[in-house]
Amino acid sequence: MKEHFNFAYTTDLLIFGINSRIDNIRALPEKNLSILLVKRTKEPFKDKWCLPGGFILEDETSKEATTRILKKETGLSNVYLNQVKVNDELNRDPRGRVISVSYMALIDRTLIKEELNPEACWFNITLTTKDNNYEITLTSEQETIKYQVKKTTLDQKASQYSYQALRNDLSFDHAKLIIEGLMDLRHKVNTTDIVFNLMPEYFTIGELKQVYEIILDKKLINSAFRRVIADRLIITDQIIKTGGHRPSQLCKYKGE
Repeated sequence: MKEHFNFAYTTDLLIFGINSRIDNIRALPEKNLSILLVKRTKEPFKDKWCLPGGFILEDETSKEATTRILKKETGLSNVYLNQVKVNDELNRDPRGRVISVSYMALIDRTLIKEELNPEACWFNITLTTKDNNYEITLTSEQETIKYQVKKTTLDQKASQYSYQALRNDLSFDHAKLIIEGLMDLRHKVNTTDIVFNLMPEYFTIGELKQVYEIILDKKLINSAFRRVIADRLIITDQIIKTGGHRPSQLCKYKGE
């Protein structure tokens, strides 16, 4: 019988957000899905981007550690947080055996009042789909990171993703974790109401539709979208000018 081995237990956090509304009377403000990344300040992978994360303390669960890290990075608590997967592949970290639990957090970026840490930066995500191939582009004011991704279906419930980068800009296996997180987000937006965690308390149907379109990478028919989404919304008597046409009514999520 083999002896037990020592390993590090960590968490990696996929913090997804939607940019805040910019009032514009001529056009619907453009929305962007974004992810928060942190630049490493020490080896390994010094000066490379990575997901926020850290070691899970002896008296913490993985979710408690993730909640602590989320609070540190954004100042937010009581937000949507869900486990994506356990990552226990060999050779994930050149320092030794590391097992990580990745979590997805969905936030309304308008709620963030504190300044980000100097090493942290929001990257806008562009996800382009063609059959089982994807192109994922992460863009900030500082740089652009691009990945070509191929999906392989294992069975009815599982898929795996292989990827190729133009440059190795991300630390560890975090490119893989981001790809898996994005695909999990896309699936859940199609099958649940988690998209409302990305929205402010009040929003227009046009803004909500735009967020769906960004994540799913497809245009939605206005009338069909309104019909499908109607029973999930409360229409308020508040209005806002979001385009060159008549003012739009603000809505809020009805809740489950």
